[in-house]
Amino acid sequence: MQLGILNNFFIVLLFSLSAISLSAQEICDNGIDDDGNGQIDLNDEACVCSAFIGSSLIPNPSFEERSCCPNANEMLICADNWIQASNATSDYVHTCGSYLGNTSIPAVAPLPFPDGEGGIGFRDGQAFVGPNYKEYVGACLLEPMVVGETYRLDFFVGFQNNAQGSTQFNIAFFASTNCFNLPFGGNQNVGCPLNAGGYVQLAQQQVSGSNEWVNVVVEFVADQAYEVLVIGPGCAANPNYTSDPYFYADRLALEEVSAFGFPLESISGSVCIDGVTLTANTPLGSTANYQWYHNGVAIIGETNPTLILDTTAPEGDYVVSAITDDGCSLSQIYELILPPYYTTVNTSICDNESYTVGNENLEEAGYYEITIPASDGCDSILQITLDVVPVSYATIEDSFCEGDTYTFNDITTTEPGIFETTILNQAGCDSIILLELTSIAPSTGIQVIPQVEVLLGETVDINLDYFDPSLIDFSWYTENSVLVSETNYVENYQATENTTLFVEALNDFGCGVVDSIQIIVDKSNIEMYIPNAFTPDANGVNDFFRFYGSIALDEVLTFAVFDRWGNMIYLAEKVNNDPSFRGWNGRFKGKEAATGVYAYYIIARFLDGSEKIFNGDVTLIR
Repeated sequence: MQLGILNNFFIVLLFSLSAISLSAQEICDNGIDDDGNGQIDLNDEACVCSAFIGSSLIPNPSFEERSCCPNANEMLICADNWIQASNATSDYVHTCGSYLGNTSIPAVAPLPFPDGEGGIGFRDGQAFVGPNYKEYVGACLLEPMVVGETYRLDFFVGFQNNAQGSTQFNIAFFASTNCFNLPFGGNQNVGCPLNAGGYVQLAQQQVSGSNEWVNVVVEFVADQAYEVLVIGPGCAANPNYTSDPYFYADRLALEEVSAFGFPLESISGSVCIDGVTLTANTPLGSTANYQWYHNGVAIIGETNPTLILDTTAPEGDYVVSAITDDGCSLSQIYELILPPYYTTVNTSICDNESYTVGNENLEEAGYYEITIPASDGCDSILQITLDVVPVSYATIEDSFCEGDTYTFNDITTTEPGIFETTILNQAGCDSIILLELTSIAPSTGIQVIPQVEVLLGETVDINLDYFDPSLIDFSWYTENSVLVSETNYVENYQATENTTLFVEALNDFGCGVVDSIQIIVDKSNIEMYIPNAFTPDANGVNDFFRFYGSIALDEVLTFAVFDRWGNMIYLAEKVNNDPSFRGWNGRFKGKEAATGVYAYYIIARFLDGSEKIFNGDVTLIR
């Protein structure tokens, strides 16, 4: 939890609880809004006391672990676990050698370092190409960030002594979910990590200073399991890039927000018995001045290392500041939540059931107050309004068709009668149902002739010989359950195979009867008449050679005529059984064919799907 003005990203520029404000003075431990900005004590941005910083997800966060001592530019390789993230080279600076006094380096770091004896330096130049480029450093985290968690990055930025163009810049942080993306880019023209792909920008903050180290704190929510962090300037070109802007960084602490704040030495007692006692540690030295705060506002007079909270204390967040010679730090937060004295419950139970609270079993409707002892001594009083839902009764009248099986809940029967069953009502309680069941006698029925015979291709009308007047709903369907008609008759039904039609009729109660008729298909008419001579003399009689099919014919697939030498002189395909079809007119290639004998070849398909070949001779007479 944050104890200042909480933004997604904010900057911390002070090191002690003493307030330094450009517009007014805020006293940070008197519980008064001294500068009139609506913010009191730690809630004012002018009042800063650094939270204790524990472990960091960033390895070697203060650049103290090294394999060599830098004595020139571009020696980040000396710092353990840090990687030159971009092609453009940042620098490793350390007091272990003569490097810091070398006037050939880009700048001189302000001393002392915030943590230890070393840090990094980097340029902030143009966005892409040019000699005034940008430089970045990166590291693979000790473990991936947890998606959805809020993280804090607490670090220091160093500034030269009033160096031209190097008193203000945007520092940015980029992340990737894969360590293989480090380093990024292939040359210094790539610019910032966003131009290389695989990176997102977590935060960016403008920082300014001169010959000093400035503490900066940013917070963000991890939307992915990031395992790489890259640090350096923002992606936009620095407006002072021609002056070679140069900056430093040290002590990069990255952790979940909850990890910041020195731990309290002890939390003991019960708020409801003798109070809970908070005892502060002294993380920054053996002697400290303390001040306790409630929700960021100083608790006047509470300057001891212990604080006792009882049931008269307001709920909220309590924290203590410890001021030593090394500065100011904040403890972890203790959130005081007073147990509820009263809890109201409105509930119901079914008749013959009970409602259990602690050792009490309530069976009757009414209002109850029951004390629930708690392990911390804070007893809760439960105010219960209990309703008892009685067993309900209902009668249902229903019917079914005689001969059918009737099912309702756990009742299954083929006989009428009075039955009893129990179901759950809307309240989830028993409802006893009395079922009065009657059976509907079948109608006197329907009757249709048992069999009819038709030629293939012939249609038939089917009427019922008799049906009970109470029957109102009719359905005719095939043995394959294909619906044929929804009236009490069938018109123009054409069968291509022997089949059975069923007719079902229902009365007002949905009770039905069924009868059937068998249709026998006679296929003796699977034949064709083909003349053996024709006279194409244009007298209107027998002028064309064609076939004549029965009603069983579906289609002539091939109708071909050949001369005596086997040459095909006429062809017709896919000819329907159509009386208007003329056939061959006795001509070939626009000329009259010679008188004589010709051969024909016919492939015919009939309505039942069968095929038959017809061939023979025909004489052309002129």
